[in-house]
Amino acid sequence: MIGMKASLGLLALATVLLGAMRTDCTAVAAGPKKIELSFWNGFTGPDGRTMLQLIRRFNEANPDVQVSMQRMDWATYYNKLMVAAADGRGPETFVIHASTLPRMTRAGFVADVTGLFEGKDCVPTSDFDPYVLNQVRYGSRIVGIPLDIHPQGLFCNRELLMKAGLAAPPRNREEFVRAAGAMQERRSPGGRPEVWGFALTLWRNNFQSLIPQFGGRFLDERGNADLDHPGNVAALEFLGSLGKQGLVPPPENGLGWVGYRQKKVGMVWDGVYMLGDLKRLNDLEYVGAPIPQIGPKPGTMADSHVLCVREGLSAATRSAALRFHRYLSANSIQWAEAGQVPARRSVRRTPEFRAMPLQYAFSHQVPYVLYPARTTVLFELTTEIDLAVEKVMRGRATAAEALKVANENAQRFIERDRREREVRS
Repeated sequence: MIGMKASLGLLALATVLLGAMRTDCTAVAAGPKKIELSFWNGFTGPDGRTMLQLIRRFNEANPDVQVSMQRMDWATYYNKLMVAAADGRGPETFVIHASTLPRMTRAGFVADVTGLFEGKDCVPTSDFDPYVLNQVRYGSRIVGIPLDIHPQGLFCNRELLMKAGLAAPPRNREEFVRAAGAMQERRSPGGRPEVWGFALTLWRNNFQSLIPQFGGRFLDERGNADLDHPGNVAALEFLGSLGKQGLVPPPENGLGWVGYRQKKVGMVWDGVYMLGDLKRLNDLEYVGAPIPQIGPKPGTMADSHVLCVREGLSAATRSAALRFHRYLSANSIQWAEAGQVPARRSVRRTPEFRAMPLQYAFSHQVPYVLYPARTTVLFELTTEIDLAVEKVMRGRATAAEALKVANENAQRFIERDRREREVRS
């Protein structure tokens, strides 16, 4: 009897010890818990695959962190991000355009990352063009890292260019107008062209790309609307003149970028990010160049993808997110392959970047780029620009008339926004 009890006691003790040993072994095998980061962006095209490769490399090099990426269309992205932020369910790290920072920053969702640009392992501010870095500055704070710059530029069909007897993409107004006419192909004299030399893509971007060339602007020094600035009027008048001269397809034609892909258009102005779409084609020879200097000086519009961190993270999670951003910034040459111009000067000076013909050609415009208006009513202002450009291209108003109406409407949005801010404060 005593032997039986002793045996059972020893068995119970052995079971407890074995369980404890197994628990200890499991803990050693599992190791410390990884910091998980959710990374949201709108990279739903080929650029998403490039970013996914970068994330995998980061995860391999940083075993204590696990970054998972969620992609969604830009058309719905910002609404989802704002809703998630309001509910406290937002991602730890995310990408937004520099032009949307005013609204996102006011919402209190974007954290201050000034410390990332300070100290021993900092991201040097001197490695960014001052104008580009200023897009993420709010007073004394820096709220994100510009990952890239995506300027609008000139895409040319090399075959049609040579067929028209042109040795290189046009560089100025005279060459551009001549090329647009020379590249047209008609089946019969006086008939509508079967191939157009130039077509508009996103009308407002085509217009905004000319604004810096004529010294135009979106807002004045006080933050009031200035859409009817003389430089803006001159830029829009030029676009309207292309329609009057028959150098662009009629508005209802809808060729644009699709026509360029189909070899029905010889030249378009569009963003460097469209390179990913062209890489899918096997029979289109293309060449990139800066937008021709139509106005008194060179210039184009641009924006940037900015890496941001959510407000309210724990110290460990925030540190992991900043490490991830530092990695993406340092390795942005790989991101450039997707069709981007790196924001960091040192990366743009590398032989690897110079070997990317289209991106390198577009990068020459960086000193002259103009970002969209820095305002919390950017969406409303952009809508007014859309309407003004459409009126001119359809011959319903002169550039001065269309932009005057646009400016009056935009100013009403700005004043309403100011009143709402005063109420909240």
